[in-house]
Amino acid sequence: MGAKPPIRETTRLRPTSKQLQQLQSLAYSNSRQRATFSSDHEQLVDELEGCEMSFTTANLEDELNLHLSAARSPQELLEMFAQSQLELTDRVQCISVLWAHYQQLSSSEKTELTLQLQQLLLPSLAFHVPSMNIDQLSCCYLYLRKMHVPNSDHTLERILMRALEIIELTVDKELVALPALSRLLVAINLERDFFTPLVCRNFMPHLEEHVTNCQSDQDARLLSTCLFQLHSLIDAELLNRFKQRVLELLQSGTLSSETPKTLLKLLHMLNLSNWSHLNTAIIRQLLLTLRNCVPELESNDLKIVCRTFLHHQEPAALVEPLKQATTALLQQEPTADVLSCAVPFGSLQQRDDYMQQFRQLLQSKSAWQLPNASGHLFSVLRALKIADVRYCDAYWSAVAAELPSCAKDLTHLRFLRDCQRYMNFNNNLGGTYRHQEVERKLSRLCIQAIEQDVAGRLPTKFARLAAFVLGYGQTPFAWKKFPNVLLSKMLAMAPQFDIQDCFLLSRGVQIACELRFRQHVPHLLAMQLDTMDSILIACAERHLSNSEEQPLNASDLSILVRTLSHRKTLKNTQVYNQALAHYKSLNCNDLNSRVVREMAYNFNASHYFVPELLESMFEYVTQQHEHITGDTVEKVLTCAYNLGYTPASLEALDYAALVLIRDFDHMSGLSLVQSCLALCFYKSIPEQLINQVFCVKFIQRIEDEIQICYSKATYPGMVLNRVMQLNRTVCLDLPEANVPWFQQNYVEAQLSKKHFVPSAFNADVKHLLHDLLKDENYFRCNHTTPYGYQIDFVIHFDKDKRPVRTPAVEATMLDRITKVAILLLKLDSFCENDLTALRGPESLKIKHLEMMGYKVLHINEHDWNSKYMNAPGAKANYLKCLLQISH
Repeated sequence: MGAKPPIRETTRLRPTSKQLQQLQSLAYSNSRQRATFSSDHEQLVDELEGCEMSFTTANLEDELNLHLSAARSPQELLEMFAQSQLELTDRVQCISVLWAHYQQLSSSEKTELTLQLQQLLLPSLAFHVPSMNIDQLSCCYLYLRKMHVPNSDHTLERILMRALEIIELTVDKELVALPALSRLLVAINLERDFFTPLVCRNFMPHLEEHVTNCQSDQDARLLSTCLFQLHSLIDAELLNRFKQRVLELLQSGTLSSETPKTLLKLLHMLNLSNWSHLNTAIIRQLLLTLRNCVPELESNDLKIVCRTFLHHQEPAALVEPLKQATTALLQQEPTADVLSCAVPFGSLQQRDDYMQQFRQLLQSKSAWQLPNASGHLFSVLRALKIADVRYCDAYWSAVAAELPSCAKDLTHLRFLRDCQRYMNFNNNLGGTYRHQEVERKLSRLCIQAIEQDVAGRLPTKFARLAAFVLGYGQTPFAWKKFPNVLLSKMLAMAPQFDIQDCFLLSRGVQIACELRFRQHVPHLLAMQLDTMDSILIACAERHLSNSEEQPLNASDLSILVRTLSHRKTLKNTQVYNQALAHYKSLNCNDLNSRVVREMAYNFNASHYFVPELLESMFEYVTQQHEHITGDTVEKVLTCAYNLGYTPASLEALDYAALVLIRDFDHMSGLSLVQSCLALCFYKSIPEQLINQVFCVKFIQRIEDEIQICYSKATYPGMVLNRVMQLNRTVCLDLPEANVPWFQQNYVEAQLSKKHFVPSAFNADVKHLLHDLLKDENYFRCNHTTPYGYQIDFVIHFDKDKRPVRTPAVEATMLDRITKVAILLLKLDSFCENDLTALRGPESLKIKHLEMMGYKVLHINEHDWNSKYMNAPGAKANYLKCLLQISH
């Protein structure tokens, strides 16, 4: 058999014109095929666009590059690489082409190719490492790492060390090009083998200079990749400088809808959890710039935009384009990933279709094999508000099947994501759902990691692990105590817990008390709970005291307040009031929709009254009404109404109404009803909104939402009660709207279900009224008015101000009888920090009773139980003065 001619010699023969055309055509076809390939790792998609070795026309004129581009398999490329005469530039080009082929291989073929790279390619590349420049080193290192060549490989280690050496030697001498820095940073962070801040510390001087020199969309895109990969080393000053350069490029038109890839890279970087709350304004501007090209975005790019919008909940102008784009994409790509993006924008009419697709994906083995399938399906499960236990069981059973038998089999403790999802899901269903197998497996993995893994010694990791074990137990003696190791490690790590760690631990304790120890708290557990409360209180005090040096932002303060509100023992502490008081000194310049919603939640839950912040929230509505969504407006309106706060300018309410009308079809029925109730309180509801709410179509929408709600035990009752309140308020405050009172049957049905149980406060007042009026027939207890308001005591006086017997029917002004309503106002009728600030619902009730002809008097519980009122005869004299009775 004759010897096979060397490949190098055959590739260097100049092809004929026809052969050249065929090679060019094949190369172009291969490059097109690779260009349309969807990577398994979204964070690496287009990471190097514009700086990788591309197949340009100039390259195609070179015969070797033609053969490289036209290669049909990795084996052909490896054979070319084996030729000793191959130049260094061609070798680097060959590696980049190998990566393109690698992406299209099956898992087993990829593993085989990686072994061949280590055995055949890298040994022959080792000789050339000292002569490589930084571009060649970065290209080789990135593509080899992407093909999963381990960092422990000797040649790959030499490549990286040589690259780092060049970067260090050129500091303050020569600027290393951005493409090289970008490639190296992406590759170094792959699989998290290194502590990036230490390995890449010498990148910073180069990046600072590149930020100053940033002039093009290519610079902005590569810098965004670099800053993302090095985020732990980026300080506020450098980030602000980069943001200023981006804004200038946007204003000059260098960045526009014509440069979507760069805008998407910037979004990805600016939306990092470390600093996304500081970047709302520029993220909003980037999203608005992308608005016109949303329909043309590629699949992965559209998903990035969706998730960024859902995180920030603005700008509202993207809602409709994203709804249309995700619906269209779902028809082409029916995956869990796309479905999780489409569902948040879906309407009730689309829900059945989405449910059908979810069921199919849940049962599809191929769907579960896609990256982060459990995360995407979980997002759909929550967004669709699926309460059907069959689907919940199917999902969590599939998650349990994916979990390995021990923590050693897991990389980077990825099961912690499932822990967090389960805790959130269980919370949404009010703690009524349990999946014992998932709880057992996850608890076992968490305990193993705490006791055996280094994660058990890292405060942030430990907090996430411990929170799940605290909440769900599934450990020895779980019926009477928490594992001792949790308490000992909490005590040891307490000085290192950050705000998020405290929140998770507090959440775990809350779940345990709600799910496992609601009825009985064993003595040993009670002692452990006291110790944990002390730890969390000490941590909260530390974070609040440090705020003088490092001021807390609105998001951190909201998390801290929620941490302390998880348990009554924490709410009844001085540190809880101190945390709430910190809201008064908060800087409101960095408000965004997410922060506004968090603050509204905390104010609603705590009944804490901070007029300055409430006014700032209304100012945000006024300034950003074009961009904020109706759901955000509802949170602000409901919060202000519940606290009884009236904004300084009614302009904010007008803008709020406009936003509600604009987003009417995208909001839930409950949100709309609550928003309208608040606007009625301020007498700022437009007629158009009244007409849209009080119609058959909207009532049907409410009924449909009730059918699909999570909690059938509480949600329907809450919605119907809000509808009744709104109907009552419109009838009384806006009779010109001609809305009929159609809730009488509902009111009577609710009365028949309730059994009045008088409180000690009520019984005390009733006893004194009996002594004062001498006859129970002179006053009525627990009276219900025609519009469903309940009054603690009603007394009728004649024209001479003498009490008369209670008439059988509701008295009117024509009867010349004065109706006096006595309301017993408990502590929660007032704001937590101001016992003179009556909350909105109580104020509205008093106003409506006065409109119905009552003279309203109220007795405050905090006054009634004061030290002064405990003096003999003080309460009786108080009632005499209140009722103006002389005898």
